Amino acid sequence: MADRVSWRVIERGWSVVDAEGNEIGKVDQITGDVEEDIFDGLTIGDGGTVLTRPKYVPSEQVGEIHVGLVALTISPEEASKLEPYTVPVEKPLADLAPEDDQRSQQQGRGGGLLGLLFGRRRF
Repeated sequence: MADRVSWRVIERGWSVVDAEGNEIGKVDQITGDVEEDIFDGLTIGDGGTVLTRPKYVPSEQVGEIHVGLVALTISPEEASKLEPYTVPVEKPLADLAPEDDQRSQQQGRGGGLLGLLFGRRRF
């Protein structure tokens, strides 16, 4: 088998297999932040053969990554129970409680007006 590769090189259409090596889908998209080197997970679909909603796989369930193949650590039964992917909605600044904004600034995430002006994301 080919050498392992970083999550940063995963491409749409790569095969995704469960812990027993059964193909359960194809990579649809990768979620995370390349600049911060944060791999959140990926979504898998059927490769465009059937119109189904992509399923979400958190990074903790990704085992090995090889060129063209992502191997998960979950069983076929667990893979069949993966939830559909939903796009996270960021909390608008107006909806933040004052303590949320203060915590964001203390953690260096650029909360408040400066964060809004310079496009820093909230986690």
